[in-house]
Amino acid sequence: MELQFKSQPGTEKFIRRFEKEHLRTEKKILEPEEAKEKIRISLERIQKEIEEDIKREEAFHPSVSPSTLAQINNILSQALQIALEEGVEEAIKFIISTGHPYLIDAFHDILIEHFFEVLVKSGKIKEIK
Repeated sequence: MELQFKSQPGTEKFIRRFEKEHLRTEKKILEPEEAKEKIRISLERIQKEIEEDIKREEAFHPSVSPSTLAQINNILSQALQIALEEGVEEAIKFIISTGHPYLIDAFHDILIEHFFEVLVKSGKIKEIK
């Protein structure tokens, strides 16, 4: 799933958060697995923040029940589009609302790969090969 990442608001928002969390005092040259681990940590923090907000507001009501591969693909595509346009927080709210751990896990994997590529291409981190 290759995407073009030209100044998407959601992508820029995630990069700013990633820099604040991981690149202030740390090196910018990272092994791919180290960089992906840091992206995963950022995504987990975002998800925990959202889950805490949802619990406080008592607004967690699963509403989507995908049953076919096409539906799953559609939901993941929608979530990715939301992440790029509105931000990761909104996309994670959307994907959590499905109530399906598989979709949440798959979406995390997609975001890790996406943001790794974005961070490398933008020069925020340098990949060690």
